Amino acid sequence: MAQATATDAQTQSAARKAVETALSFIARYREVSIAAVALLLVAYIQFSNSVFLTAPLMSVVMRDTARIGMIAIGLVLVMITAEIDLSVGATYAFAPYMMIWMATHWDLSLWITAPLAILLGVGVGFFNGFITVKLRIPSLITTLGTFFLLTGFTVSFAHSQPIRTPVQEPFNLVFGENRFGPLDSLWSWDGLTGFTPILWTIAMVIILTLVLSRTVFGLHIISTGSNLLAAREIGVRTHRIKIAAFMILGALAALTGIITASVSGSVAPDAGGSNLTLLAIAAAVIGGTALTGGSGTVVGALIGAFVIACLNNGLVLLGAQATESNIYLGFAIIAAMILNVQVDAVRVRRKR
Repeated sequence: MAQATATDAQTQSAARKAVETALSFIARYREVSIAAVALLLVAYIQFSNSVFLTAPLMSVVMRDTARIGMIAIGLVLVMITAEIDLSVGATYAFAPYMMIWMATHWDLSLWITAPLAILLGVGVGFFNGFITVKLRIPSLITTLGTFFLLTGFTVSFAHSQPIRTPVQEPFNLVFGENRFGPLDSLWSWDGLTGFTPILWTIAMVIILTLVLSRTVFGLHIISTGSNLLAAREIGVRTHRIKIAAFMILGALAALTGIITASVSGSVAPDAGGSNLTLLAIAAAVIGGTALTGGSGTVVGALIGAFVIACLNNGLVLLGAQATESNIYLGFAIIAAMILNVQVDAVRVRRKR
């Protein structure tokens, strides 16, 4: 009896060590584990339906990945500082609409109105950050109010009517105009235009990865989210850091809207909405960003966006109802949060 009890104890101890080792690996190589999940998902869908990895369908998946991922990587910066922004979907529609309106009514080039629209997104981010840190209003409430305020303004200003994107080459081509047809080769110029949005997103991922890992600003972002009081004591201007994170997110949301306007050829005043915001937050969470702040990875957020895009497009391809992807997405978010909590616990134990 005693021998059996000792054997059970050894088995349980070995199992705990195996789990601890696995969690330690995930904590150190978070992006690798997320990428492995993404590859398994792609393999399953491709095995079930060989059409999935064809160039036309992958261009759609990559377009959705870029749209969700560009906003998600900006959200990572805000979430690392232990804040949240629910207004990005409204900025996503507001900025390109104003870009096109200014170009149409003021007879300006899109090369002029696009930077102005991005500055409007920066302004929205500044507003959110200022209200949050200076007036001490929870960012959840601040950005929720901004979402309704901005959405209401855009819809009212537009009289609920979409607006067409003017054709001013090469602007449209540079920012995502899709000339990829069914008969085009993937490696032709027209074929590559089907992947312009994801190229923009990858460029932003590289920039923000370098910012977080190689700059003082990135170190201050992580310090602000990890321990706010300690960061202030060592001289980090945490208020400015948080406001700057909101401003970067606003710029990325505006840029995403501009790219989408070039891809689709028009902008609806209610585009984006709460659904895009929640998908971007989900991508960041699946990618390993903690809602409590202090940790996150933009590469992981991009992979998380790819997972969501694969679920949304792949499950429909397999014959599932469009709404059923939400079921799997919900499981993925909950599983990711449980895993994040366990990984954070491992990090804490390793620091002791």
